[in-house]
Amino acid sequence: MEFELVSPDNYLSCQEIANRILVQTSKATHQCINKLKANDALTYLNNRYSPKIVFYYAKPEDDYDDWQVEDNRANYLANANAQFDMRNINIHAAKLITVDEVFARKISGFTLFKYELPTLYLNISISNFERIVFTALHEYSHMYQSERDPDYARAAAFINTSKSLTMSYPEEYQPLETEANIVASLLIVPDASLDVDIRLRNFNEIRNKYSISAQALHNRLINYFYFNCGLDYTMALQATLGFRNHNREVIKQVRQHLRKS
Repeated sequence: MEFELVSPDNYLSCQEIANRILVQTSKATHQCINKLKANDALTYLNNRYSPKIVFYYAKPEDDYDDWQVEDNRANYLANANAQFDMRNINIHAAKLITVDEVFARKISGFTLFKYELPTLYLNISISNFERIVFTALHEYSHMYQSERDPDYARAAAFINTSKSLTMSYPEEYQPLETEANIVASLLIVPDASLDVDIRLRNFNEIRNKYSISAQALHNRLINYFYFNCGLDYTMALQATLGFRNHNREVIKQVRQHLRKS
């Protein structure tokens, strides 16, 4: 999860988007919001939009001959789909394509909105599966907002077409990317769950619960302490470092603050 400090109004807007998705996911799955996980939101959004899904992979040059064998490609696709099945995520690709390594290093995923149903491209070269989940939620956030706002849909289509061509897009469109990143992070670690976790669990326990990297949780905690708990940025960073470094005194102070707020 990338960290980008935004205005309180922009962050509140992201929270509202994520909360709507979580409420709808809760109704669809008959689970309480604070019990939802990323795979629940991802499955709900995938069922809602039913995009065509294409996996892409950076093919090493010395592996070229193997990729000419259709059975090898089919096996790789089946194994990739199985990774989603193992995590109870209803995402399956019918197609696997290969791209050059430069493209794979730069682009984690993108969505083309040219047809009635969008086409979601996911980079499965990435060894960190949680990053793939984050990318997918980022792209489904674009779909969700595009459904609600035609102007957003046009901007998102332009951004994603630019990604597919590894072209830059106007700077004024960057807030849409930032918003999708924040919404994805809020779906992976919902506010309602994190509020309980901070009171009961240590940093590693929280990280393991959500299967995210230490840096991803670090970024998520800064946002939570800053926007949800009313701490200034310096204090939010200190609180985050306190949890990350298992500083008992800082953790105690943070929990006392939460009880009073």
